[in-house]
Amino acid sequence: MPLTLRQRNRMAAIRAIQDTAMELFDSRGFHNVTIEDIAREAAVSPSTFYRYFGSKEGLFTVDPFAAVGADAFDEVVDLGDLPATMARLAASAGAAGPWRGMRYVLEEPTVRAAVYATMDAMVERIAAALAEHGHGPTPARVLARTYIFGVYFGALEQWHSDGRTGDISDYVREALHAVPAAQQAAGQVTGGV
Repeated sequence: MPLTLRQRNRMAAIRAIQDTAMELFDSRGFHNVTIEDIAREAAVSPSTFYRYFGSKEGLFTVDPFAAVGADAFDEVVDLGDLPATMARLAASAGAAGPWRGMRYVLEEPTVRAAVYATMDAMVERIAAALAEHGHGPTPARVLARTYIFGVYFGALEQWHSDGRTGDISDYVREALHAVPAAQQAAGQVTGGV
């Protein structure tokens, strides 16, 4: 279902606040920027900031669709093809897109903890959906964790480690190739158990 004009405007506001925050973090440092600083620079009230994000860490964990009253889970996640979902998410982001703040995710412990908690919630949602579609609980959880933490976050960590200059899609593609190789190696090590 397409977003309403009001929802699109709210999404634009969320992105503008995030962009403003990243500019401030980049120039002053994460710990030297307050929510009030972000709100003032973004020309919104602090209460608007709190409504969308809840905290500075929320800048990195907000689901913009949920924040505007839309649930895009079924449009974003293809349960029948999780590798394609990961590749599509990476391709839609681009190196300068949402990953601009990745350094804070990896370098600021409170941000990393918040992102991990959000990723855990996404794993639960994907695992439950996979279970509803016929996967057993253990395979559903392992698949969800493999793609969210292993492929997606692992690729982002490597991209960050390499200087955040390459195309994120290339890192995700490389991570996706590692999954079958790991499965093969595990089968050889365990004798196919």
